[in-house]
Amino acid sequence: MVKTAKNMKLNSKKIKAKSEKIGIGVIGVGTMGRGHALYLSQYVKDSKVVAIYDANISVANKVAKEVSKKSKFLLKVYNELSQLFSDSEVQAVIIASPDHLHARHLGQAINANKHVLCEKPLASTEKDARKVAKLVRQSNSIVGLGFMRRFDQAYQKLKSEINTGKYGKVLQIRATSRNVSSPTATTSMLLTNVAVHEMDIIRWLLGEEIVSVQVNFAKKTRKANSYLSDPISVNCHTESGVLATIDIFANSTYGYEVAMEVITENGSLVIENLGELSIAKNFKLPARKSGNLHKDWMGRFKPAYIAELKAFVSSLKNKKLHKDFATIEDGLAASIACGLGVKKL
Repeated sequence: MVKTAKNMKLNSKKIKAKSEKIGIGVIGVGTMGRGHALYLSQYVKDSKVVAIYDANISVANKVAKEVSKKSKFLLKVYNELSQLFSDSEVQAVIIASPDHLHARHLGQAINANKHVLCEKPLASTEKDARKVAKLVRQSNSIVGLGFMRRFDQAYQKLKSEINTGKYGKVLQIRATSRNVSSPTATTSMLLTNVAVHEMDIIRWLLGEEIVSVQVNFAKKTRKANSYLSDPISVNCHTESGVLATIDIFANSTYGYEVAMEVITENGSLVIENLGELSIAKNFKLPARKSGNLHKDWMGRFKPAYIAELKAFVSSLKNKKLHKDFATIEDGLAASIACGLGVKKL
């Protein structure tokens, strides 16, 4: 075990006063894990990051110092994951390790009797997702999946508008997902890592399962590596026949874009790339927001991530998963839907 920020002047009385806060360990502190650790320290009361693990110890130490400066708390950095799971101060963990390790780390957390916020996807394969879901069902741990769009105000407003019924039936959904650069992405990851968000949101908006998935290939960008066909278009059908099209471009270069249009019998409801909901109806098209695009998801969805973390801590205090969270069953369903697409590659 390595302790960081040794030279930082910390007020021991303040630390003791905060001891009743829920202790959280973060597993993996790349872009996502670092963001979670910093957001917890800055915006979420009643919790504190007490420990960090990352396979790259230098990255872990660097992030630990950043977090300690925000929280004024000397957290621990572990070079063995088993040490974090054995730490009695760690009551819950956030899993933000690489996708292929999610199921393994979630299983280890459950066996260590920790509560868990696991980043999406639940697993990279349907087999692993089913296996770890069974383990979670048999446990007493509170487990939420990190589908943060459920906490985004625009998506929540969209769901609320659809549920009024005043626009008639949902007929079609068109979604766009574009990252600036994805140098290590593979074609299957465009489904299991990217489209998994849309799979979850479609289920959440409509309350029905995705039953078929097709993948169509566009002309390949020169920015794509040899393992990646980019961009692609994913076409899905739900149980009631709603067609959902997800256009994915992992190396757009010009900015981060996530958008969704829900086409109904009586209108078009659109979440813009900058997070605004606009509704076209009765021959009126509202003005749409313009401005600078974000460089990645951490900027676009920062408020949603903070809301998600607050909901997780609230879940731990209330001993019940917050109503807005994706459950283990939701995570499994999204992985199964993505698997339908992977089989078509």
